[in-house]
Amino acid sequence: MTVVIVGLGQLGSDVAGRLLARGEDVVGVKRTAPESNPAPEPNPAPGSVEGRFTLQLRDLTTSAPDLPVETTAIVVALAPRARSVEAYDALYRDGVGHLLAAVAALPGTPPRILFVSSTAVWGEDGGETIDDTTPAVPTTGTARALLAAEESVLAAVPEASTIRFGGLYGPTATMFVDQVRDGRVTRPSGWTNRIHRDDAAAVIVHLLDLPAASLPPVVAGIDEEPVLLSTVADFLADRLGVAPPTLDDAGRTPEEPHRGKRITAVALRDTGFTYRYPTYREGYSAQLP
Repeated sequence: MTVVIVGLGQLGSDVAGRLLARGEDVVGVKRTAPESNPAPEPNPAPGSVEGRFTLQLRDLTTSAPDLPVETTAIVVALAPRARSVEAYDALYRDGVGHLLAAVAALPGTPPRILFVSSTAVWGEDGGETIDDTTPAVPTTGTARALLAAEESVLAAVPEASTIRFGGLYGPTATMFVDQVRDGRVTRPSGWTNRIHRDDAAAVIVHLLDLPAASLPPVVAGIDEEPVLLSTVADFLADRLGVAPPTLDDAGRTPEEPHRGKRITAVALRDTGFTYRYPTYREGYSAQLP
């Protein structure tokens, strides 16, 4: 299998390393030079054959990637330059458009596409419980850009699948841990849907391995337990041995629901995926003293 990974940030690099370690050939596409973002490092099992890695430097907002004719799957894990509507439009409209033009130029059946999106496309913010089948009604410009990209990919390749990841955390994504440690938590409390970065990479590889007919059109990429941010903060404070932070509920009365949404990962569970870190407790415990 030759897999093209468009976007070699931390998540894309993790996926590439897993695929290379089991002998798959990987083509990585990114816009920055190798010195500022090294190539993925596989960790093959003893006696196994490591796959080949090829790097392409492309700014998708201005040019299309060169897709090998033997491409069997494409993982689209893009990261905009900034959290602005303009940056999202440039990457998810123009960049995805250039990618899909390259896909259309391939001979034969289009390769499988896994498009990495965000739970932000679900606009619910009143404590609602939703799942993979809930229609996406985004409420911000960046989320609308993401949904438009999802729809353009699906229109071009009807067998494509979207993974809407929640908040990624892990050893190199420590912002919230650092805020709790330093007493700098200022965000309002509300529901949060998270997934450890190792599990996020495993989700992508798991879906690549499924038969095409078994691939859900939308997958909520979150762990098994939606949780209040204040609960996570208290857990971290206890593990760190610091005073528990007080999170601002932004004027919420006891009778009002918490902000945010509670997402149930029904599709992922139905595919047989097994989490290494099923909740925030296992995930954060693995990286804290």
